[in-house]
Amino acid sequence: MANAFSFALDLRKFADSIPEELVKPVVQKFAMHALSSVVMKSPVDTGRFRGNWNVAVNAVDYSVSEVTDKSGGSTIAKGVATIEAAAPEQAIFISNNVPYAVALENGHSKQAPAGVVALTFAELESMTL
Repeated sequence: MANAFSFALDLRKFADSIPEELVKPVVQKFAMHALSSVVMKSPVDTGRFRGNWNVAVNAVDYSVSEVTDKSGGSTIAKGVATIEAAAPEQAIFISNNVPYAVALENGHSKQAPAGVVALTFAELESMTL
């Protein structure tokens, strides 16, 4: 999809270095932080961009809806439920497919001139150091 805007963080190397019983909580912590970060960093006009952050397991969710969520609370709650249900060996994907998502990431919003995903990646990388 041309408008698909998603990102994934490969935690496998890090996960392989920690005890098996800690893998799921650690992966969940990173995924929840990533979700919360992209949602709350999302610029808000109507709330449609913020409300279209999708969380899926083992495949990107390319859907786009008319859902709006100015506060971000319901988007985060829905995503957290998906993250909590994922098994440790499953990949978690966070995506936003509204047609203007790439433009927003590239600084076309005064509310988020540095984008959303790039800042979140920097935060996640600093957590793993």
